[in-house]
Amino acid sequence: AGNSLLRPLTLALAFLLFLSGTGIVASAQDGPRAARQELTVGISRNLVNGNEDFWYTHASLQVYEPLIKYDDSWQLQPALAESWTLSPDGLTWTFKLREDVHFSNGDPFNADVVVANIHRAEQFSGRPSIFLGGINYPEIYGAPTSITATGPYEVQIAYAEPRPLLPYSIANHYSAQFDPASWDPETGNFLDKPIGTGRFVLVDWQRDQYAVLERNENYWGEKPALTKITLKIYTDPNARVSALKSGEVDALVELGALLPAQAAELAQDSTFQVSAHASACQTYIGFNGTKAPFNDPRVRRAVSLAVDRDTIVNDILSGYVAPAKGIVSQFNTPFFNTSPEAAATYDFDQAVSLAQEALGDQTVKVVLAFTPPSEGIGQWPFPLIAQYLQATLQPLGLDIDLKQLETAALTDARNNGDFDLVLGNSCWASSDPNYQLSRLFSSTSAIQATQHGGYNNPEVDQLLAQAAVEIDPAKQKDLYNQVQVIAAQDAVFAPLYDQQTITAAASYVKGLTQHIAYAPTFDTVYIAEH
Repeated sequence: AGNSLLRPLTLALAFLLFLSGTGIVASAQDGPRAARQELTVGISRNLVNGNEDFWYTHASLQVYEPLIKYDDSWQLQPALAESWTLSPDGLTWTFKLREDVHFSNGDPFNADVVVANIHRAEQFSGRPSIFLGGINYPEIYGAPTSITATGPYEVQIAYAEPRPLLPYSIANHYSAQFDPASWDPETGNFLDKPIGTGRFVLVDWQRDQYAVLERNENYWGEKPALTKITLKIYTDPNARVSALKSGEVDALVELGALLPAQAAELAQDSTFQVSAHASACQTYIGFNGTKAPFNDPRVRRAVSLAVDRDTIVNDILSGYVAPAKGIVSQFNTPFFNTSPEAAATYDFDQAVSLAQEALGDQTVKVVLAFTPPSEGIGQWPFPLIAQYLQATLQPLGLDIDLKQLETAALTDARNNGDFDLVLGNSCWASSDPNYQLSRLFSSTSAIQATQHGGYNNPEVDQLLAQAAVEIDPAKQKDLYNQVQVIAAQDAVFAPLYDQQTITAAASYVKGLTQHIAYAPTFDTVYIAEH
């Protein structure tokens, strides 16, 4: 393993041969550090949650693999499933599986394993997780009439009504495959550490402190160069940067790794590589639509029009995010509506006019709630953004009181309706438009029905229901485009920016990027001696 003592010449030569086979060439002067290929990274949050969690580890650690994955444009790509096809009536999905895959312990991967994992997903439905809140089986898998291994490497999932978006729903996180021998059949809980088919194996972890991975030597595909990864948790953003500067860690990765201002500072130092990568998260202004003034779509629209997103991005966030282009993230390539009718636009004069039409000459006192910078998706400098909004929206007749709350208190405020405006984040496990748009705009969604969004548009509900069963891709996309236009015109939210995950690494760390669905590219990283 990567933590054993080096047998100098033999191991170095063997590793050079390995690198040449993987397309990575290490020069003769790379020395022992490059030969060991051990990486230490700083992260902002726990990526391991233990045996009672559906996943046990976050996808970022590459311990498990899904049937289908996303590329960084959110397009579907094969993973453990080589192909998937929908029957002409839209009622049956057939998945063809890879035949050359084994788990890290050597057990085979096959159709029976997939069936068992889907049943375990149903068993876990509704149970909490720090990752994505857990799995809601009816939302992801619907109500299958049968889940059948129709061959050693073929699985069929059948429905009573069409479910055309199933591959989008289950991609990445929700079709995670684990060895059935690794969990208790009664509870679904893991008996010990998780056993997956991924490139790495979890060997040690301590909550709020660290996790240790080693390379899966039984991996079915091209093995990564890294033999060991140690992930150290620093909840304080300044402590993370100090660890990088001191050499305690080689890189800062994953959600919340760097504040934009920190990234701008590090980018001036040639010792480090700083980059930003498209993320599955969007930051927005949310409204309490259950009471005045934001139960009036004209006032909501005025707020959205008054916000200069370029100013927020460039002056407050140092350019490390992308100005929102619509009420859905622009990075959701398959389903983002590019039409002007769905666009997030800036027109301050129109904003003032709309607000005056709705409010007259009165000034309304409202509360803007937000959290301080924290871990993960909460890394953003919301206090500074809130101050900008306070000044920007004042000419609209909005006298804004700023209210900073910790995350739990903010959740309570939203559930109790003790706010008027809120700075929030939407982060998605998949590009499935039904999953995203229903959670955002359906009258029965938590954000509208429970958290006092108050949006209730029967036309939107009908379009969502119709699109969910439409098997013609062009017609389906048109229905989702219509939803985005209506939601933009009603200003259900005021989108601010589409997030990017900022990473920083020492110059000797090569091949590091960050996938859109949160995972660092540990599979392509290698260490060059410095």
